Amino acid sequence: MKYKKNLGVSNQKFGFGDKAKRIKRKPIYTEKDLENIKLEGLKMYQKNRFDKALIAFKKIIKFRKNDPEVFANLYQIYKKQLRINDAFIIYKRIIKDTTINYSEITIDFLNFILNHGKDEFANQLVFESFKDSRSNEKVILFYSKILIDKNNTSLALNLLKKVLSNNPSSISILCNIGYIFQSLKQHIEAIKYYKRALNLNPEDYLVLFNIANCYEETLDWELAIDFYKQSLKSNGNNPEANRALGSIYANLEEFTLAKQYLQECLSRDNKNTGALTTLMKLSADICEWKSVKKCFREINSQKVTENISPFAFLSIEDNPINHLQRARITSNQRFKTKTIEIKTFTNKKKRIGYFSSDFYNHATMHLMQKVFELHDKTYFEIFIYSYGKYQDEVTEKLKNNVYIFRDVSSLTDEEIALQARNDRLDIAIDLKGFTRETRLSIFAQRVSKIQISYLGYPGSIGAEFIDYLIADRTLIPQEYEKFYSEKIIYMPDSYQCNDNTKIISDIKFDRKDFDLPEEKVIFTCFNAAFKITESEFNIWMLLLKEVKNSHLWLLRSNILMEKNLRNEATKRGIDHRRLIFAKKIPLDKHLARHSLGDIFLDTFNYNAHTTASDALWAGMPLITFAGKSFSSRVSASLLNSIGLNELICSTEKQYYEKALELGRNPEKVSSLKQKLLKHKNSYPLFDSHLFVKNFESKLKEIIESN
Repeated sequence: MKYKKNLGVSNQKFGFGDKAKRIKRKPIYTEKDLENIKLEGLKMYQKNRFDKALIAFKKIIKFRKNDPEVFANLYQIYKKQLRINDAFIIYKRIIKDTTINYSEITIDFLNFILNHGKDEFANQLVFESFKDSRSNEKVILFYSKILIDKNNTSLALNLLKKVLSNNPSSISILCNIGYIFQSLKQHIEAIKYYKRALNLNPEDYLVLFNIANCYEETLDWELAIDFYKQSLKSNGNNPEANRALGSIYANLEEFTLAKQYLQECLSRDNKNTGALTTLMKLSADICEWKSVKKCFREINSQKVTENISPFAFLSIEDNPINHLQRARITSNQRFKTKTIEIKTFTNKKKRIGYFSSDFYNHATMHLMQKVFELHDKTYFEIFIYSYGKYQDEVTEKLKNNVYIFRDVSSLTDEEIALQARNDRLDIAIDLKGFTRETRLSIFAQRVSKIQISYLGYPGSIGAEFIDYLIADRTLIPQEYEKFYSEKIIYMPDSYQCNDNTKIISDIKFDRKDFDLPEEKVIFTCFNAAFKITESEFNIWMLLLKEVKNSHLWLLRSNILMEKNLRNEATKRGIDHRRLIFAKKIPLDKHLARHSLGDIFLDTFNYNAHTTASDALWAGMPLITFAGKSFSSRVSASLLNSIGLNELICSTEKQYYEKALELGRNPEKVSSLKQKLLKHKNSYPLFDSHLFVKNFESKLKEIIESN
């Protein structure tokens, strides 16, 4: 190491003392000196002695303007010390080097600043990167994914479209734009971009798959099937395409085809939870109980942490702990919660928003339409947010009974949430839960300070964004509150609303009209097939053995269900002809034919709901076994509200004995029928005015307490 001594003396001689001192202290390093300093810096860096490493590296960069290793280490030190501005200066220096991987270093720096809450800084950096000739798709794709995860889809779209304008043939950019529109449920727009990508590569199985998925979401089954099959043709090793086809065919009740595709999926991915869950639900729909149990065991053995359909498990087991756990997993993984503070509004009238896809001739509306009609319009303003595909005469009647009816079927979840917030709702009520076509993500974005789950899903949503659940003391006794994440709104009678003007056809049916034998005991269950499990079926067959002149009248859900139940009856020594299957007919006529049956035998894990109140309204007594979960206690709630708690059983043995007693005592059955028909208008269950009064009282209490 040498110093500029002579120059220092010369400056002193001419009166430049201070400058002389500065020059005198400035060392001159040889390349060997610099290498030694660098090695020492690297040594200090490895020992995490960053201050000493910095001293060494700073010496070097005074003399070496281009030492990638030194700059890289400086960059890492500043990151470790959280010196963001210094790291940025070094980052800008590093990217001047045309030999470095621009996207790699830029993505790394974006990660760093985003992890430390510098979102605006990141936005600025990305937009500035467009000025760099090396700006590439990797950076944009990375950052757009970050933005999507943060629910900032508008900025992500802005970025991607900016890149696309410069490179309209970028398949990755087109697909990512399509994905954003798909996530926003703008499926037509998504398909447009996916098809542009497909034109560039017609054999891209993932693009074909995504197009199919969009068509599936819009319930365009034919096109969905076509594109899924094209995806499989392009890449046969695609379990998800097989799973999706299985699901669609199950919805279309083409169960044989559905099973083929689901089994093909599982042959390639035997732990595909989606396929196992769909196959389990399909098997329940056709009463193929061995398959149900097999799928259930496999799912449980995997200790599943990914989202699955909580609804599919309600009929499989009576375990509210497991139901809550599945609900929490699904809510956490499926719905991105936004923390939005909602103020308490000073509306002249309190505003209630109801959200569903079922505002037409549907079971939900069969129960709810009287509520909409009887709401106190002097105190409440009722808003309807309908995102379903269907509208009919029931919908038109509803429009006349509410303050605002909004058809939001073409809007994204974000747009619906924004609209609802702009409507200044005091209470938002979800009527879907985890049932098909749910859009709980609307509620995850907070549309109201008070958010309630009601009627559609019999159980807990397991989400922080649902504040309350409407129930009654029979449905959820105090000791069972621990199975629910929501606060419970307890109705004084039954939680279920009913229409006390529901029409029963005045047609006088004979048993021969439905192939029912005369002068025989007709045990009846009009529940959907998936609710029937082996446990209650075994009891039903015992009843047929003990009550010699009895038959079992079931609702025909599908042909395979009928075939399987007849086979199961034969296995248990029962003539399968004693099982009679009813076709679906219009509701008023369906209610009228209840008079031909004697005793309604409820299913266990998933009770009759609307079906139960229909039976009681039509005058048919119902026997139920009350379990622990919400879905297994609904019929008990209904029976308690009409004073027939004698028909509520606490064990399977008691259920059998009660059914046997009534099956052998036609006079008692007749007495129960007469009682139901004579007094039904006086029961709280069927007092629509009383229900609405109590319901509104509870809503007012909640509003006041919040």
